[in-house]
Amino acid sequence: MQREFSAKQSIITPEAVFIIGTYDENGVPNAMNAAWGMQSDYGEITIQLAKHKTTDNLKKTGGFTVAFATESTVVISDYFGIESGNKMNKIEKAGCHVRKSAHVNAPVIEEYPVTLECLRVQGEKLQR
Repeated sequence: MQREFSAKQSIITPEAVFIIGTYDENGVPNAMNAAWGMQSDYGEITIQLAKHKTTDNLKKTGGFTVAFATESTVVISDYFGIESGNKMNKIEKAGCHVRKSAHVNAPVIEEYPVTLECLRVQGEKLQR
């Protein structure tokens, strides 16, 4: 059986839920919920993000963390995907605990059991 999918449909599921952690220019931590990511090579991940506070932070700091949402973090992970970091400090409002990453300029959110510490290595994608 064949089926055609529109460009707006997700055809590979389930997708992981990634929590991207960044600092802004004042050192205030931020987190966003992202689903469009994958491991693209050994020691490398690729995440597609539209313009957000997180992408602005990434341009300024270059460092970010990627935490993996779990069943025990579903409520805060959902919250990080609903609210805008441009309007409030989501980490503070969610009551999360953060520490500075040992390897990059980004926050580690302690409520998540697994976190990658990453550096941005590629610029913005060109749109057609």
